[in-house]
Amino acid sequence: MSVRAPLHLVIALLVVGVTLSACGATTLRELAGLPKVDDPSVEIKAAEPKWLLIKNPRFPDIASEPEYIWVEEDKIPTTIGTLVFGKSSLIASPEIVAKYGAPPGGGRISPRQKVAVATEPTAPPAKGAVNTTGKGGTQPAAAPLPTNRGFVVFVDTSRVVIDLNGKDGVKLGAQVSVRRDKIAIVHPITGELLGELDEEVATGRVTEVKEKFSVVELQSVASGNQVKIKDRVVVR
Repeated sequence: MSVRAPLHLVIALLVVGVTLSACGATTLRELAGLPKVDDPSVEIKAAEPKWLLIKNPRFPDIASEPEYIWVEEDKIPTTIGTLVFGKSSLIASPEIVAKYGAPPGGGRISPRQKVAVATEPTAPPAKGAVNTTGKGGTQPAAAPLPTNRGFVVFVDTSRVVIDLNGKDGVKLGAQVSVRRDKIAIVHPITGELLGELDEEVATGRVTEVKEKFSVVELQSVASGNQVKIKDRVVVR
């Protein structure tokens, strides 16, 4: 004895089949407007990129190019210098990062930048709370960047303008050293950027302290050199 499907169920299946055929769909999921599970057009969002501020390999060969640029941490360009010293030699120092601000779109800075990331302040632990930070209680705060270091932002014949002011501890008559990076020092084993050997390009004396900048009168300039915008300055 065979079991026959109810007539209304057969009619419903026929209606669904005709509708799928008319719409060009082959499944109920497609009919509902949902993508296939294995559809390559379904976008899989990648993890949030992490950014590095690096020296621009095209600076200063191209005048319009900035000295430093933001790149994703896995997209550091390969140059002759990186083949010799490693790609870490292009990574900007923390004080340079502080001057350039946040990455594009406010993205996250890669830990390779070695920049302390600000976090939300936390409330002090309650009495009797278990110490989870190890010996000594709380972790020591990161040392702040020195405020007496800045950059040249304008160059005149015998004077320059620097981006430091009274809030940075600049005073009238203070001596200023204008410096320029020369050679990146990279650890031969770990590839870590240890620092840079720089040279003193010029010296000067602060003659004016404004609200957002100071004026420095140049006193001496090293032979064969000239002060340029973005040269580093140290107020002594």
